[in-house]
Amino acid sequence: MFKFFRELLSAAKEGVREAQEELAQEREMDKTSTEEVNSKELLNDISYDEQFGTALGAAFRVIVFGDWFTVFGSASDDGSYPVHLYQFGNYPRQAEYRNEFVKLLKRDFAIEDRESCFQILAAYFNLLGIKTKGTVLEEREDQIDSVSWDIGKPGVDALAVAVVSHIVTAATDVGYLSKQAAMEILKSLSFYARLHFEDWSSFSDRFLEGEQQIGLNNNIGKSYLKRYIGYLREKVGSPWKNVVWNSQILPERVMSTIVWTFQAKSYHSIDEFDASVEKYQHDILAERAQWDATEVVVNVPEMELCYMCWIRGMEDLNPNETVLDDEEEAFDGGNEDGGYYQVEICARLRTSNGKNFTALDLLYQMEKQLIGKELGDHIFFEGLDRVENYTGDVPLYYISFGS
Repeated sequence: MFKFFRELLSAAKEGVREAQEELAQEREMDKTSTEEVNSKELLNDISYDEQFGTALGAAFRVIVFGDWFTVFGSASDDGSYPVHLYQFGNYPRQAEYRNEFVKLLKRDFAIEDRESCFQILAAYFNLLGIKTKGTVLEEREDQIDSVSWDIGKPGVDALAVAVVSHIVTAATDVGYLSKQAAMEILKSLSFYARLHFEDWSSFSDRFLEGEQQIGLNNNIGKSYLKRYIGYLREKVGSPWKNVVWNSQILPERVMSTIVWTFQAKSYHSIDEFDASVEKYQHDILAERAQWDATEVVVNVPEMELCYMCWIRGMEDLNPNETVLDDEEEAFDGGNEDGGYYQVEICARLRTSNGKNFTALDLLYQMEKQLIGKELGDHIFFEGLDRVENYTGDVPLYYISFGS
């Protein structure tokens, strides 16, 4: 796996002088073309999600494309912004590298079609514990060798993240994945990365640790890998210098100053609900009311929301909900009370704007989730509490109820 560095070194063995001359000729011939495809202006049309997801695999992608090729000692920075380190599936010169990616995917991962691509990606997702729901990998149970890839060892998680990004972008470039399917996978992968690493520096440090643990390259290969990581950290056009990590600190308590009562009432529209919430704040808190419907309360596109309630059976669950309790034990006759069973439920919520949860969006989704559930006397909303050190791919919050 990953023989990129061996190929670089074989070029060196053919003769430093010949390689230098060849590189000089290629640079001269491609100077105008390079300026066209490595321009910073091209990045303006690439979404943040695509730039970040592609950049996670830049340590491998940069080797394939030979950016900042300094095996022979040149340490200058040409000031270029290689667009293929920010974008995949549709960029200048993509066709030139298609055959190379076909060869590398088959050689390094035994990927040669859509099915084998799904198999390997699902295996890495399951290794990392990233949920596949909402992606083309959903419900796949493929596994990777957990002995060789021991996720408990330092940095193995970062290395796996980079490998998945590399596979996704390369597989899209050759046509094994659609761009839409690839972006769904990368969004989940990116959230996992932001949740587990602080910035590009810490991610790259962990990546190198992981490579040391897994041992993808010999000592010479490791030295060149470390050098390329250095380029990604330092070169002006590197995505690691230009794509914001955006590792926001998630609040431990959310909406604790908002008062509300869940009464299983259906609203005709979110505007009607907004008016009711605003009126309720003023009725209960008077001048202390702080309702701002547009306030961003959790700055993530998805989250898990858990709560305790009573239901009559699995038929009371919404499509995005799962019961955390063992189903057989949860619905045992000994737990029945008036036809209801107490269970712990977790719901996967997605933002309405695709970016973050506003106060109105989140409270309205909670209201809809709880319709059809029995809360007993615990109908008063007292905020959300985040579960710290949760290892899932999205943050986990619990609803606090009062009576």
